Amino acid sequence: MIKLKILFKNTTRYTKKVYDKFLEFHRKKYRIPYIAFNVIIIACILFCLILQIQYHNFNVAILICVILTVFILWRYLHPIFEIEKEYKSDKIKNEKVFTFKFYDNYMTCEDLKHISKYKYYRLRKIFETDDFFYIYLNKSHAFLLDKSSFSNNCSSDFSIFIKNKCLMRYSKVIKKQN
Repeated sequence: MIKLKILFKNTTRYTKKVYDKFLEFHRKKYRIPYIAFNVIIIACILFCLILQIQYHNFNVAILICVILTVFILWRYLHPIFEIEKEYKSDKIKNEKVFTFKFYDNYMTCEDLKHISKYKYYRLRKIFETDDFFYIYLNKSHAFLLDKSSFSNNCSSDFSIFIKNKCLMRYSKVIKKQN
């Protein structure tokens, strides 16, 4: 069996502080599209509701009101429950440590129990901030890599590497100086 060379290795401890920092970043990055989507869908549902009331289809209007209520509750309460669930999860409560290894064609994520492998083309988005790399697998799940936790302290080399592997999905987010 051929042993592949590890190009980069990062070991990050998922603490409440790290997760809070990620949530702050995620909210800032996705707040406007999230709100815009909600407004558009609510406007469409309200338009349908008004049409049904105009045509005196009150049974359908009541059904549309129920749909509108469920949509609003889901879009605003579901994220709150997801965050609470994450805070109570093993990885945050017990400050779980994840080791990320980067090879030429894929990356792995390891904890004490599991090893998961991800090809670079499957990564949705990569954001580089002053302190972290946020590697999104989908809209709501991301790996959090602390820049100071790279072996050999090579986060700048990793930045170039991941940018080349994920050209159109990489973004550097620079904090605005006051």
